[in-house]
Amino acid sequence: MADIGPFRGLRYDLSRVADVASLLAPPYDVVSDTERAALEGRDPHNVIRLELPRGDGDAKYEHARQLLESWIAEGILRTDDRPAIYVYEQQFRYAVPGTAERGFARRGFFCRLRLEPFSARVVLPHENTLAAPKEDRRKLMRATRTHLSQVFGLYRDPGGETSALLASVDTTAPVLDATTADGCRHRLWPVTDPVLIAGFVRALAGRQVLIADGHHRYETMLAVRDEIRPPVAPAGGAAADWGCVFLARAEDPGLLVLPTHRLVRNLAAFDLGALEKRAATAFEIAVGDERDPLSVEKRLAVEGARRVTFAVCASGKTGTLWLGLRPNADLSSLGPPALRGLDVSVLHGLVLGPMLGIDAAAMARQAFLGYTHDTSEALGEVAAGRAQAAFLMNATPVNDVLSACEAGFVLPQKSTYFQPKLGTGLVMYRIDGLT
Repeated sequence: MADIGPFRGLRYDLSRVADVASLLAPPYDVVSDTERAALEGRDPHNVIRLELPRGDGDAKYEHARQLLESWIAEGILRTDDRPAIYVYEQQFRYAVPGTAERGFARRGFFCRLRLEPFSARVVLPHENTLAAPKEDRRKLMRATRTHLSQVFGLYRDPGGETSALLASVDTTAPVLDATTADGCRHRLWPVTDPVLIAGFVRALAGRQVLIADGHHRYETMLAVRDEIRPPVAPAGGAAADWGCVFLARAEDPGLLVLPTHRLVRNLAAFDLGALEKRAATAFEIAVGDERDPLSVEKRLAVEGARRVTFAVCASGKTGTLWLGLRPNADLSSLGPPALRGLDVSVLHGLVLGPMLGIDAAAMARQAFLGYTHDTSEALGEVAAGRAQAAFLMNATPVNDVLSACEAGFVLPQKSTYFQPKLGTGLVMYRIDGLT
């Protein structure tokens, strides 16, 4: 199954840095224009200048290449002397919907993973991708010949075989320990002991990897591999045959998945009353007065523990419409059993598509729907009239996502949101040579 290994990471020379946190950034696809400018202002070598380069048209990709090469020439970035697997921990605080804020610690490791097409069933996708982001990442990866950020993957390890391997770093100080502006603490340990590395390789050899985040990156890695690797593989293998990934146990107690609420926008007409009538065939309907985030989240958590439940808030309306799936609802249109119990499948397959006319083609065009994992933001968009309605939902459990993907199915886009995102700038992987 999964073929992983160590690599000589390209990392910042931390001896030359006063504030490590000033160099890191979130992944490119969650960085707003305002945050991008703020990151650039924190340090002239912040990784966002590589990951989301400035410039007109395709010139920005060449700019990223030149910048990367100049930082390497100056010694700002250095390649590690020895191949390593990099244990990475994120400590953060979060208030899970309906509960008080508490601390979390998510631990996994960066490694290289032999790239395989999805058809090989070694790496499993859980959602479809869009063409535009892949083309952007392809041009950047092809120009820089570097995996600047990682795919986030999950693997099943119910017996905790990799737990001891991950804990092996606890007796040593991390080489990087930084807290970013969002309050997340990042710690990194290179593992160079051949015995421990062999343990990681053996532990993953019989497992599949589910892409939790980074579908566009993974498909881009495959495409660039095919573009730049030589027609005949050299004896040592090509670096581009591998992808730089972060892997975590699916059972990790620090693994936090947030819901991704749907915002309906720009429909020719949205009639809450008509929706209520149509939904009554599949859902039990109730009207509540909850309109503040905490009250909505608490009720969603309670109702969602016993059945698929959605809260619908519409612009210009007071109160909240609650949709609770009937026990005898006809779910045959949702496909196989692995998909029928998922909130996101029910919402898309029974409500957004047949009742509102937002079909798969519209979703692929990113028409009529917006997304947010923040309940306050969703309600604010409705209150301000920037969204016609918000469909608020519970998070999709990790095990349900894994089960559906292992059965060979993919979920609608934006089905999961793993909190927090991986830090970018911790370690990078060059793909322009031999292994």
